[in-house]
Amino acid sequence: MNRLIDITPNRSFYRIGDPVQLHVTVDPPTDGVLECNISHLTDEVVCLSVPITRSGSQEGVVVEWTPPPATPCGYGVKVTLVDTAGRCVGTEFSAFDVLTRWTDNPRYGFVSEFPPGRTDIDETLAELTRFHVNGLQFYDWQYRHDDPLPPADVFEDPLDRRLSLTTIRALIDQAHARHIASMAYLAVYGSSMGLWRNKPDWALYDREGHPVAFDGDFLGLMDPTRGTPWAEHLQRRCDEILAALPFDGIHIDQYGEPRVAFNSRGESVDLPTAFRDFIDDLKERHPTSTITFNAVKNWPIDALVPAPMDFVYIELWPDTPTYRDIGDVVERAYVTSGGKPVVIALYLPAERESNVRLADALVIAHGGSRIEIGEKGRLLSDPYFPLHEELPAGLYEALRRYSDFRVRYGEFLGPVARPSRLRVDVPEDVWAVARDVPGWSVVNLVNMSGMTDARWDENHLAPPLSTDVVLNVYSDTEPRQVWVASPDSADPQLQPAEWSFEHGCVHITVPSIEFWTMVAMEHAPGEDD
Repeated sequence: MNRLIDITPNRSFYRIGDPVQLHVTVDPPTDGVLECNISHLTDEVVCLSVPITRSGSQEGVVVEWTPPPATPCGYGVKVTLVDTAGRCVGTEFSAFDVLTRWTDNPRYGFVSEFPPGRTDIDETLAELTRFHVNGLQFYDWQYRHDDPLPPADVFEDPLDRRLSLTTIRALIDQAHARHIASMAYLAVYGSSMGLWRNKPDWALYDREGHPVAFDGDFLGLMDPTRGTPWAEHLQRRCDEILAALPFDGIHIDQYGEPRVAFNSRGESVDLPTAFRDFIDDLKERHPTSTITFNAVKNWPIDALVPAPMDFVYIELWPDTPTYRDIGDVVERAYVTSGGKPVVIALYLPAERESNVRLADALVIAHGGSRIEIGEKGRLLSDPYFPLHEELPAGLYEALRRYSDFRVRYGEFLGPVARPSRLRVDVPEDVWAVARDVPGWSVVNLVNMSGMTDARWDENHLAPPLSTDVVLNVYSDTEPRQVWVASPDSADPQLQPAEWSFEHGCVHITVPSIEFWTMVAMEHAPGEDD
């Protein structure tokens, strides 16, 4: 997508001590100076000036800076192009963050295309880096579900797609160069039909004693109970995957059904316990690998959250149809897991821009993130990941801004922020989500005007713009300052808000809410927020 100024960090995130390189291009070519301001929350950290020439504008320049060795945090980037006459020609924004590990603030994406001789790997990963994607699910990369590693470099998967281990390795290696982790997809009980038919004593059965298959005759389902031949077989396959390929971990899937199942002897199989035990055993075998497990339709979330997953992954379906459900699911998973990061999967077509932006706003406001952007910067819109869609220009730009915003304000919007007990009064058509971080209280406002009964999975119009929104935040102490910012604005920087304090209440006026606006109350030093 064309921008006058485009800013791309060279990595999806940075570790403490890493130099940051921002690749800046200008189109159309221009002579002048790029003024690069780097800030943390409300404070400017550094201002860098880099000359640019007409001949080099499109090729770009690299702005380099090393953050101080401080607590991991997010940074905002503002680049202004000043021409040779001293005039401001244009301004663009971006962000980057410093983390200890990618799972501290996961931004999960996907790749699903592994043909021999793939030539656009660098282009694909550059696009993912623009969205700050720092972890990738390698979806359907395997030879067979029960035997993931292929017998030769080039192979055909169960759907007759021609794939290559060389391509898979190249994607992993080039992702690592950008600090993007790679996760191998694995189905916890999915088997090829041949093995399923040859090992009837390994299979899952229904109440009538029939073996359970998935999607007609595509896969057979096996009993994943700890100690069963299937569970031991699959654990060994995981050992082989992690030994043969430089994956960073395993993304374990299930299908949400059946929830009641039996083994070949007619005994009930406790699937929630089997899932949790499989995670426990895999983590014990591979303690440094990243592990997550898909809670399909938010099931069986209570059994999964105590397991040693590095982040919680929940796939929502129309069984949880309302926008309110989205926030409730994220919040409950965060709380019951003891503050683990939460990643949400839900599938929306690219034509439903309002649905996508509202869903994202609610997930992020509650401290979670969505698996959303993947192959070539395209949208995950279907549970079969290869059916991704091209983003319309408007939605592409909106999601770039949302990605920048979440990284820039990672301390406010990421897993480090805790749900707040602050009482907040807002108009009925605005939803408020309050979170606390040291020194701050943050209230995210989502515009649900006309959306009270709207479903995230049904097409609807954008909410009408809300203006001059008044909220009251009840607090024992007066804040030091109140700020407001929105990813829907061309300028995402925190701006001083109009506010007053009296009788234990902070009265704040927010100029407008398109989809999502954030209010940040800064406390005086030493105050216990």
